[in-house]
Amino acid sequence: MKRKYHKGEFEYLKEKKKWELLKTLALFGISGLIFIMGYLSTKTKSNYLTIVAVLGCLPASKSMVSLIMYWKIKECEQALRKEIEAAVGKAGSFHLYFTTYDKNFSVSHLFINAKTIVAYTQQEKTEEAAFEEHIKTVLKRDGITGYSVKLFKDKEKYLQRIQQLTELETEVNKDQNVVNTLYAVSL
Repeated sequence: MKRKYHKGEFEYLKEKKKWELLKTLALFGISGLIFIMGYLSTKTKSNYLTIVAVLGCLPASKSMVSLIMYWKIKECEQALRKEIEAAVGKAGSFHLYFTTYDKNFSVSHLFINAKTIVAYTQQEKTEEAAFEEHIKTVLKRDGITGYSVKLFKDKEKYLQRIQQLTELETEVNKDQNVVNTLYAVSL
């Protein structure tokens, strides 16, 4: 039996992309088959099955939008995964994509400890201040305060910071409310 991956796990993004692709193809395929059945039975496009097929394109189109959004996420490199797991084990979350009205933020890895949220992105054009402000606003909206947020573009600095955080005498990812809030606002 195949294991189901959860958001934040390294394998989640690859499985989610596959699932969204299959779902999109199936939904468009069903709509196409309904249209073809209606056309073959009446020899015209003007029939009720055409209406059903067109309405079936609505959920298929929604699924296509999800597929496009998941394709936009840059996957964390396997070598980086090994470096991060050597530093913190399985703690933290991989492949999070935060969306706002103005900007989108692709986060390769996110780590929470000691009221500190640190994240690493492989996207050079990402604005650190905008990401940090967005996360603080999201947490504040959910009544979570007192967390500092820092986005890193430099891998070595990020690895050094998560190593420092793991050496603290606190339990890693202790506040599940913060994790749930961040997962709720990310793909």
